[in-house]
Amino acid sequence: MLKNKFTIIALIAILIFSLAIPIVRAENETDVENKNDVVAIEPEHSEESHEETSGTAIADIKKTDVYLTGDEVTIDYVVDGNLFVMAKTVNINSQIGGDAFIIASKINVGEQGYIFSNLFALSQELNISGVVYDLYTCSQNTTINGYIYRDIKVLSNTLNLNGTVGRNAFVSAQNINFSKRDESEELVTSGKSMIYGDLNYASPNELKIPDGTVTGSVNYTKLDTSKEKTVSNIIQDYIWDLGTFVVTVAIIWLLILWLAPRFLSKTDYLVSKKILPTLGFGALTTVAIIAAAIILLIVGITAEVALLGVGLLFLLLFIGVPIFTISINQFICKKLKIEKNIATFGILIITSAIVWLTTLIPFVGGLINLVIKLIGLGIIVKYVLLNRKEEQNKK
Repeated sequence: MLKNKFTIIALIAILIFSLAIPIVRAENETDVENKNDVVAIEPEHSEESHEETSGTAIADIKKTDVYLTGDEVTIDYVVDGNLFVMAKTVNINSQIGGDAFIIASKINVGEQGYIFSNLFALSQELNISGVVYDLYTCSQNTTINGYIYRDIKVLSNTLNLNGTVGRNAFVSAQNINFSKRDESEELVTSGKSMIYGDLNYASPNELKIPDGTVTGSVNYTKLDTSKEKTVSNIIQDYIWDLGTFVVTVAIIWLLILWLAPRFLSKTDYLVSKKILPTLGFGALTTVAIIAAAIILLIVGITAEVALLGVGLLFLLLFIGVPIFTISINQFICKKLKIEKNIATFGILIITSAIVWLTTLIPFVGGLINLVIKLIGLGIIVKYVLLNRKEEQNKK
């Protein structure tokens, strides 16, 4: 049960090497040369103006999703949308209206920081002194001095809980520390550990929970450190799987860019305007190949052809997820008017991570993965058919 609950923590495991990739506007070529520049990418119709400086983006309010990267990023303006950040250090000192997806060596949510929705964080060190609605994190060290409005789902080596959790806590950690109380029930530390729901935790040793810390029930699962899969191993596996996926997508994107650049110009249309027909093409192609293979195997005359067809189907389904990811990335870049390949590649890393994360959502992740594969297959089939139709029209 605890394993299923913690599967969702993988939603924030985004590749660390992508921190070095700058994201820039296509029309501003000089920004490419400075990899410490942080740029908020927003639609052209946005009415807010902002000033871009090295390491920090400054504005009063952003009424759109914000994408940032750099060395040190400080958010001291209101973001009325989702926030995507990849940096070495991230400081949040203002309100975030949507979800925050952050990958950084160190993440600080200050006392003035307020994330109205989910915080998905991958980091070495996560410090929360402000308010977060729901927390999902994979971090080496997690310290909560502030307030989590609802649930926390933490995969960490060390969790220091000095603040408040409004509902339930799901924790897997080597070490879990609570604020200590003296005999007069006053806190020795400045924080106050309080979980108003249930505490479900996995750790090598059962903890002595301070009285009055947990309002609900406490459920303990022993974390067997003698097994190969420790917390660190799990985190490493997530990062490795995501890294493999991102590299695969990047390689396929480069091959398409080199061998079939026209393919990229058509894919965004298929996922934005024709996504249901494309899904249908993928499903029908899968059914047709499988049915044909079964018939050929029953006949027994052309079994090799049947096996070859099934093998080709599996190959197309395997690259279906990268093809879908590349297509979604083309659609995003077109909307943001990004044309330079280096900026497109930077967005591709973020898009790949998000697509990969959606396939790990508990209960529905497998279905999402299947649908994405079928859409990717449909994109390939429809592109081939469109090319053939264009060639016939030319004749």
